[in-house]
Amino acid sequence: MIHDNTEKKGLGTPATRAGIIEGLVKAEYIQRKGKQITATEKGVNLIAVVPDEVKSPKLTAEWEMQLQQIEHGQADAAAFMGKITAYVRDLCAKYAEKDSTVSFHRQSESIGKCPHCGGEVKKGQYGYYCTKKCGMFLAKVYGKVLTDNQLIRLLSGKETSYTVNGRKTIVLPGAIEHTYNGKTCWQWKTRKG
Repeated sequence: MIHDNTEKKGLGTPATRAGIIEGLVKAEYIQRKGKQITATEKGVNLIAVVPDEVKSPKLTAEWEMQLQQIEHGQADAAAFMGKITAYVRDLCAKYAEKDSTVSFHRQSESIGKCPHCGGEVKKGQYGYYCTKKCGMFLAKVYGKVLTDNQLIRLLSGKETSYTVNGRKTIVLPGAIEHTYNGKTCWQWKTRKG
């Protein structure tokens, strides 16, 4: 939580907050889900390994206050940078050893088998995919994006459905060949509901 005194020092104002949030979204440390902002797996991993003293809003607020003093000619920029350099050097010495238990590499678990080729289905940066890259469209049916629950249902051998413009489509747990833009691919079997 950001305290009132840190906001007065330049941390947590709407202008700075918006820039910080955008930077964290762009770096994939946080994500938006409707009106909520949540940490991504990458963000949770970073939070786990960064020392508490570096994560402190108080530290950021103090640095912001010192930068404002430099801006107004009340402090020396070289002295400030010297302090930061020494601080970073001390942190590097203190936390020099690599923790091999922490990995920032995404290790997505399989949620099932591809209905076309039997390859593992995993969630990647851009959605679900077959690890054998067989050309199966897993996350969409005729342009309609399936929810995670619908996809998990299909991969477990159960049908699911969706309605568009009042027309119900039942999606079946099996693959059919389909030609799209001159290329052969596979998609979920469907029938009208």
